[in-house]
This record gives sequence, structure tokens and C-alpha cells, in this order.
Amino acid sequence: MLLQSHTDVIRLLPAVPVQWHEGSIRGLRARGGYTLDFSWKMGAVTTVTVKSTNTGVCQLQGPGLKPISFNTEAGQSYTFT
Repeated sequence: MLLQSHTDVIRLLPAVPVQWHEGSIRGLRARGGYTLDFSWKMGAVTTVTVKSTNTGVCQLQGPGLKPISFNTEAGQSYTFT
């Protein structure tokens, strides 16, 4: 419902129920060694923080969020709004 990461792209809110107009979640694990905290309002992502345990390329997609692709370093955090 909140996160999908079975491909090279991490998808946020792929199947969030319409009744969940807004919310936030912390500590969701995604493939590739990423931990995500994010919030949403009116079904669109408002803020996302990615913590990386590996060095590599992370790709994010989600409603209200332009597709993002960025290089990560192990132990670093990255925040997008």
C-alpha cells in the first residue's frame, strides 16, 4: 500500500486507500539498502527522507513527486519535498 520496491525503482503510495487523505510513516525498508520516512497530503507525497546503507543509485517515484534518481553514499540521508 505505502511502498513498492521489487524493481530498480522505489514507488511511494502505489495503492494507498482513498480514505487515507494524509499521513506519515517512518522506517519503511526498501530493496537496495534504503530506509524511508515520508508524509503525504491529499494523496500526494509532500516530504521523503531516504537513509542509505549502501553506495549506489536510488530512484523514487510517487504521486506529487517528480521522478528522482540520485547517487547515494552509505550512511547518508537525503530529503526531498
